[in-house]
Amino acid sequence: MTRYKEHDARKLAHIAHVRVTYLRQIADQAVELGVDLAAWLAVSGIREADLVDANALIPTKKFGELVAAAIARSGESGFGVLAGCRLIPGSHGIVGMAAGASANIREAMQIVERFVSLRTGAVDIGTRVTNGVLEVFFEPASDMGAASNAVTEIAMVAVKNIADDLVPHGSACSKVSFTFAEPRHAALARDIFGCNVQYGQKWSGLSFPLSAADEGAPKHDALVLAEAVRICTDEFNKMRNNWSMAAKLEEVILERSPSFPPLTVCARLLGITPRTLHRRLVDEGVSYREVAESVKHRMALELLRRKSPVKEVAYMLGYTDMANFRRAFKRWEGVAPSGWSGLNAKRTMATD
Repeated sequence: MTRYKEHDARKLAHIAHVRVTYLRQIADQAVELGVDLAAWLAVSGIREADLVDANALIPTKKFGELVAAAIARSGESGFGVLAGCRLIPGSHGIVGMAAGASANIREAMQIVERFVSLRTGAVDIGTRVTNGVLEVFFEPASDMGAASNAVTEIAMVAVKNIADDLVPHGSACSKVSFTFAEPRHAALARDIFGCNVQYGQKWSGLSFPLSAADEGAPKHDALVLAEAVRICTDEFNKMRNNWSMAAKLEEVILERSPSFPPLTVCARLLGITPRTLHRRLVDEGVSYREVAESVKHRMALELLRRKSPVKEVAYMLGYTDMANFRRAFKRWEGVAPSGWSGLNAKRTMATD
């Protein structure tokens, strides 16, 4: 529970877009597997001309729809790991440049964690050190749906490519973990990752022994690193300044969950009066209650997707009465939390 709260408070949960650069790579993989490009893009109302602008963004939901459609139309269950191979460090723009100039793998992974939201909202990435091992964990956005597993694979192969590019020979990654059951393409995944790959684990991510993660990278360039991080920071701050008031309120609520402070407290934390906060939200067509409900809804789905016990999820969301949590969840999803977990597990198995 604590790890979720600490990490989710840092991430930009509301940044629901993906750089079109990644969709172009996905499109190339789909075409290589015999998928008709125009018909595939039409699934989400996107045209080939929309793939031209490198700075363009597409909604994460559409990205997930297209990944799921690519798997269905190509018949290739290993589409995620194959598409991930196409994402080299240079695919990630200034974030890839910063990571590629890092002093070591640990620093590169921390840069990816810090700035991943500049490139995509389809997956969240975090780092931690456990028993002498650097763990880089991945969590797909809740609106990835049937594409969650494939999107996780794409991101994990892409990030491993960044780490591998920092070492002169081989790979420093010792283990790859996935929460979902072993899929049909497990052998292909093991060939691509080139290390121990385990399924049905408690978390999805990459493991690096600290001795390898902290080893000096031959490509380290302090000047390039400093300039790239400065640009990333400027872009990140600019993005924060452009957030809507509802998005800023989300961040405040996430940082203080499970307490979910009232509007008056949130206004003070945002440096404005409650009346101004209320007016700004009204101007954006939302209310404090709707924003708070949206945060609780997202957190509930992500925690249940990670197989957290229903009682634990209710506690995380500030519910002291299980009946109230069940009623709220049924209002959000149309089924009880236990029923949703069962349906989600079946959907996950069906897409493997």
